[in-house]
Amino acid sequence: MAIKGLKDLHYAIILEEDNEKTVYGPVKPLGPAQAFNIQPTVNRSNLRADDGVLFSDSAKGPATITLNTAYLDAEVEAELLGKTLDERGGVVDNGDDDAPYVAIGGRALSARGGYEWFWVYRIKFAPGEENKETLQETPTYQTPNLTGESVPRLHDKQERYKLWDRNPNLTEGDKAIFDTWFDEVVEPLLVPEA
Repeated sequence: MAIKGLKDLHYAIILEEDNEKTVYGPVKPLGPAQAFNIQPTVNRSNLRADDGVLFSDSAKGPATITLNTAYLDAEVEAELLGKTLDERGGVVDNGDDDAPYVAIGGRALSARGGYEWFWVYRIKFAPGEENKETLQETPTYQTPNLTGESVPRLHDKQERYKLWDRNPNLTEGDKAIFDTWFDEVVEPLLVPEA
């Protein structure tokens, strides 16, 4: 689907996870969205025999995530990167910082109309590059840039979910999901295996 916009980024910290379940904390606004990029990793291998390819196989690896926002509030930066805030609200970087796994959701304007709504279920971010530059005659902005990896959830191997709000398969009842998309991390409706 052709996308031409991005807005309303939100996040939720994973509070608890094991082979049975994933428990998310409250969904919170992340910051004014500039870019959210997902670069999947697919490793391929071919078995050659008799002067040709006999078998071809692939395996998925972690997806590389790049997140750009106009700014990150101190509380958001601290939560996403496992940092500490001091009593004045300053962000403290420490060698023992340990970023939690988080889910990221948002919506992207579709070229076909409407929005593609999404959740990426399990991402761990690392501190991004920070740039500061003296004022020039033409103003330039340095904005936060976080990178991380998205890996499948432990309990069901789900990685992400997206839903176009103009999908012809949606009933009027189904469309109510978009009114509460950022109330909690949205799960897909899967038919249980028999």
